[in-house]
Amino acid sequence: MTLPVEETEVLVVGGGCAGLTVASRLALRGHGVTVVSCATPATALSTGQILLDVNDRSAEEWASFFMAQFRRQGAYYELSRTPIIGLTNLGTTAPRSISSPLFDWTAQDKNVAVVGIVGNDDFYPDLVCHELYRTHRAKAKPYWLTPSASPELDSEGFIEEVGDALMDLPESIAVLPPLPSRTPYGLLAELRKRTGRRVVEPATPLSWPGRRFQRLMENTAAMMGVRILKDRRMVALRIEKGRAVEATLSSGARAQEVRFNTLVLATGGLISGGLAVKGTEVVDPLGLFQVETAPGNGIASPSLRSALSAGLSTHHGRPITRQGEELTNVVVAGSIHCGLSHPLGQGLGAVLVHAWKAAQRAEEVL
Repeated sequence: MTLPVEETEVLVVGGGCAGLTVASRLALRGHGVTVVSCATPATALSTGQILLDVNDRSAEEWASFFMAQFRRQGAYYELSRTPIIGLTNLGTTAPRSISSPLFDWTAQDKNVAVVGIVGNDDFYPDLVCHELYRTHRAKAKPYWLTPSASPELDSEGFIEEVGDALMDLPESIAVLPPLPSRTPYGLLAELRKRTGRRVVEPATPLSWPGRRFQRLMENTAAMMGVRILKDRRMVALRIEKGRAVEATLSSGARAQEVRFNTLVLATGGLISGGLAVKGTEVVDPLGLFQVETAPGNGIASPSLRSALSAGLSTHHGRPITRQGEELTNVVVAGSIHCGLSHPLGQGLGAVLVHAWKAAQRAEEVL
């Protein structure tokens, strides 16, 4: 059976922050870019916190471009020359370089009301307040609210109920769990306007901050003219004379072929599905490329640490096949690159900067 065939100048496999960074920069430079993504990117599961080396010119370039695009979408972030000590949903610290001063919770906020919403399990005020006092001597006080209105189904009713409750609290800063919203910080902004208080949220994985950051990245790519195809997995890659020329994409029962000039692999590491475990070996799912491991940290188990720090073997940013062949028109970006896996969530900034530089390498191939 003949599969439908599409053509694109650049095919980016991976729709997380790395793939979208490469795609946005290349599209900005006038190239035709298609991004394919097979599942929920790890970016959407992260805290969305970014720690950058501001002495790296590429980091400043990334921040300058993307923060301008985020502002167009109503998300007002600022770049700090020194790390900002943010606080998480556990009351622990999470340093970052990019912050939204109106809505982000930092270690400078000492006298706060930590407010839990019954039914929202993102954090528990009593536990958070205990940790804050133990580590920061912060005078945080726990509260619980049980609004009858849902923030997703009846946002106006939710804002009215929660806003009235916050106005009765003596603290001027209220920490709430991350809340769903059609716009960045939408519900927090409405609560801040209604109460006159600074209403903030903690850095929380597996919740709205990561999804919000993923949405901002996707919207930015779309504004640059990038075509994004979701729920598609690359299942085969045709290689001719040291160049990748065609990818087969699968979406359930349907399949298609895409021809391209340049391929960018930004599929992430083991957690994202860009790599897989076969027995005790970490492999790429296509079985085409060499995989190696780099020294990892933060995990006690040596085998798990090695697996999570694995990535593709590369030469000048290009992957090496199992036969030892370097593919001249394929570029690796983000945590699929060996040594850029950060399972504890501290490496989002490094991944973004690596992807920004990978876009330049991809353009050199075109």
